[in-house]
Amino acid sequence: MLNIKWGHKSDVSGKGTFKEQWRLQWDPAFSIDIIEKGTYGNTTEEAATKYVIQLAEEVNALADVCALLEKSIPAELPIAVASLIHQVNNLAAASGDVIQLMEVIPNLVNVSRYGSVRKTDADLVMGIVDSMITRICISLPAACTGINEDAADHLLELFAKMNDAVNILQQKDISEQWQQTLTFVAAGKNAAPVIAGYATRLLADYKLIVGDELVKAFYYAMSAATAPGIAAAWLEGFLKGSGTILLIDNDLWAVVNNWVEQLDEEVFTQVLPLLRRTFSNFSKPERRKLGEKVKSGGVSGNVLQKLATDIDSERARQGIDVVMKMMGYP
Repeated sequence: MLNIKWGHKSDVSGKGTFKEQWRLQWDPAFSIDIIEKGTYGNTTEEAATKYVIQLAEEVNALADVCALLEKSIPAELPIAVASLIHQVNNLAAASGDVIQLMEVIPNLVNVSRYGSVRKTDADLVMGIVDSMITRICISLPAACTGINEDAADHLLELFAKMNDAVNILQQKDISEQWQQTLTFVAAGKNAAPVIAGYATRLLADYKLIVGDELVKAFYYAMSAATAPGIAAAWLEGFLKGSGTILLIDNDLWAVVNNWVEQLDEEVFTQVLPLLRRTFSNFSKPERRKLGEKVKSGGVSGNVLQKLATDIDSERARQGIDVVMKMMGYP
């Protein structure tokens, strides 16, 4: 936190709530850095607290302050955390940029999760997250209209991160707000097609659009009357990150597969580049398994069939309690 880089944190995998791996190497030049940072306080905690507060005062970007907050909570700097939360709240209240708010939501959700584990009061952070998500949901449909392709691609990535953050929070009121916003975006005639397609897919994931309603939305967006470029963007959004989902979600597979099957040869030749562009974003194993599923007439490939028949039900049942506890259920 004092920007004296004598330790470097490495990514590490494994079981447990917190697991950190550090590589430490002392440099005699750090003695000078310690003397300089000593002007902020006589102890590491005091110096780090004052240094972080000073850094926060020098920046006005919401993302920068949230990044400092995310680092300060696991460092257990309560005075700095309180100051940073106050500054985040002020900056968020003054910000009318929905993109900027969406960029910091994932970090703030991580902060709230750190707080609950580190026994830090995270209620203030959750209050900020709640108010920010409300403002995002109000402004987002308008932000999805009249934007160019680059802006739409950036917003698409933020949509995915925002959806993950909402799912992590698992709060009914926040989830309902988000799902209502997705409905407005998916139905918006002027929304960027790649965003509208992705919003429709998320609604299908939430089972808010199913059956004939999902088929109707898909066929309307991919109709012959739709310009090829718009249809391609909508399909790319609808199938974003869906390689594995297409393998396991038979409803989603049926919608896409039935649409392709009903195309005549001329139209299929026209839309083939659109399909190729979309499926090129899937990994090679996903594309191979999708090909196997097509050859088998819509039935999953040999690997999935083997998994379905080799399940040890009794052993799987023993893991249910552990999984429920990991998800936060008693």
